[in-house]
Amino acid sequence: MALAKIARDAGNLAAIRATWGGSQNFLGAAWVEQLVDRAPQQARRQVALRLLALSPHYFYDRDIRAEDARNRRSRVALADALIAPQCGRSDRVLDYGCGPGYLARAIAGSVARVTAVDISRGVLACARAINGAPNISYLRPDQLSPQPGQIDLAYSFAVIQHLAQPALEAMLAVLANQVREDGQVILHFVVPDGRGWRSEGDWRQSQSLANRAKLHYGLNCFARTPEEMTDLASSAGFTDVIIRPLSGEITIPGDDDIPSQHLLTARRK
Repeated sequence: MALAKIARDAGNLAAIRATWGGSQNFLGAAWVEQLVDRAPQQARRQVALRLLALSPHYFYDRDIRAEDARNRRSRVALADALIAPQCGRSDRVLDYGCGPGYLARAIAGSVARVTAVDISRGVLACARAINGAPNISYLRPDQLSPQPGQIDLAYSFAVIQHLAQPALEAMLAVLANQVREDGQVILHFVVPDGRGWRSEGDWRQSQSLANRAKLHYGLNCFARTPEEMTDLASSAGFTDVIIRPLSGEITIPGDDDIPSQHLLTARRK
């Protein structure tokens, strides 16, 4: 059993490394995007799902069809409960850190336009293949319009906990530039719980080889306090910051831990 686990872990690491496009840029290797885009139309969806299964945080189970369905159900529930009530039919929405696009697709029917952004070229190609819609644009951050104030509402779920401090500050700066005056942001984040979720500082204090490897190659999982998030949002140019726990407020089908975490809402000054 131990040898089998070692072999499995080694195989997973090799797959992650082969598709890696840089720190926290999973499926970012150029060949991933090319493989999806060049796949025959009838096979493109299946190719995209199999590639998503190589990433450490999109699919949890080997049954890719079941994982596709789980992601779709959970993001519809999330969109219906937390995003759609804040949107109007004419709104322009920004999904930052969209991943495979399940949440962007879930909210697309409630708004005029969704701009869905991710750093990974490969995951964006997968998103276009499995969650495309006429009113969704899947882009990298550097492809966003330089003209400020074009977005009515920006949101980000299951992203902030994977960002180091400089990356989070850069993300908030982008949102502040894109969202119009008095526009809204909705940000999901995780607080330290004394168990599995630790702060970035706690993670970086450990100098063990395994810890350094995880910080560099693995999926970062950083918790932040409400006070930290309030200060970061305020410094970026947002006001009326409200933070609340989601526990007891929403129910999401499947093995999803977002309902046990926190939500920040704010407005652009």
